[in-house]
Amino acid sequence: WRNPGFDQKGDHPVVHVSWNDAGAFCEWLSKKSGKTVALPTEAQWEYACRAGTTTAFPWGDDPDDGKGWANAADQSLKKKLPKRECFSWDDGFLFTSPVGHFKANAFGLYDMIGNVFEWCQDRFGDYDKGPVTDPTGVDTGGLRVLRGGCWIIHPMYCRSAGRSLRLRRVPGHRLIDVGFRVVAVLAGVD
Repeated sequence: WRNPGFDQKGDHPVVHVSWNDAGAFCEWLSKKSGKTVALPTEAQWEYACRAGTTTAFPWGDDPDDGKGWANAADQSLKKKLPKRECFSWDDGFLFTSPVGHFKANAFGLYDMIGNVFEWCQDRFGDYDKGPVTDPTGVDTGGLRVLRGGCWIIHPMYCRSAGRSLRLRRVPGHRLIDVGFRVVAVLAGVD
């Protein structure tokens, strides 16, 4: 994670972090802070990403309106990888960007879409049929969920609800487009 093969500064998201690494960090931070810190469930992640929206992306339904919102596969990447499907705009970064460089969503959260895929706590599996409140994922299976898209992935995977077989990995998986964010569980709050 210290040398992913491209320039990373201290204000860029960590990459090359496995689900196991992210979990170990959460355990360490929980002990250090005295608070319960964890990876978000997939439902928590999507709720935070949507920030009250019902559109495909936090900025609306048109992927081309995302300029200024996300570091994702863009026209600068298309120059390097001409066959890659990309957003129509140029975000100014070929690889990762500083955290918080783009617009925050309505909850004040940055980089929910783009920059790096983010590990979720859940195992990958089909959602339950019918309405479910705060699902926690399936109980079995070895694959974990990634959400949010990243600097090298095309628009389909950057949607708020972006979820596919491409977005699941074994817990030991590390790659230059995978990082994580954490949630703090507040005592006495449901």
